[in-house]
Amino acid sequence: MRRLLACLLCACALPAIAAAHVLDQYLQVAQIALAPGGVRVELRLIPGAQVAERVFALIDVDGDGKVSPAEEQIYAQRVLQDLALVVDGRRTPLVLTGVQCPLRREMKEGLGAIRLELAAEASLGTAGKHQLSFRNDHRPELGVYLVNALVPTTEAIKITGQQRDTLQHSLQIDFRVLSAEARAWPRWIGMLLFGLCLALLLSQWKRLHSFFRRFEAEQIKAKKIFS
Repeated sequence: MRRLLACLLCACALPAIAAAHVLDQYLQVAQIALAPGGVRVELRLIPGAQVAERVFALIDVDGDGKVSPAEEQIYAQRVLQDLALVVDGRRTPLVLTGVQCPLRREMKEGLGAIRLELAAEASLGTAGKHQLSFRNDHRPELGVYLVNALVPTTEAIKITGQQRDTLQHSLQIDFRVLSAEARAWPRWIGMLLFGLCLALLLSQWKRLHSFFRRFEAEQIKAKKIFS
């Protein structure tokens, strides 16, 4: 339930942030997801209406007023060069897995978001404490930054701390990976508590059942006496 609520809050908050950001700034929102097999980063780049043409010109290399798939890839790789991901002290390369650019009209209205899907292979399945650092230095003369870690979708990973710099260029995530035994222990506790609650419920049910049977017998006896 908490994971679902967190996802819903993120989904609702992002459009509100996009709609409210300053017209002459380049809003860059990064969301980082941890999984045993690696790291996923979703980066949304939202130029304000007053800088939209400037940003669009960076993407539209041939100046024909349209963004081709090749131009999307070129710009995405340029952004990728300005990102840094470090896992447990080791520089970990991010790979572009998807890119989507809005229409020029959408950008000029301050509503279009450039979306980059990124992934990095990292062994996050080893039990113990880990640390991840992410930094975004794309277009600092225009950019304002937001960065957050998503709630892990697996019980194996527990985020224990997050630290951002003042401008949110960077985020450091401290997290812990639980061993299989540690993950199994809460399940046994849950099963035990469920069994105890069920036993208590059954015992009370038997007492209530006996009470109502005695009450019914007394009612039948009283009717015989007064009849």
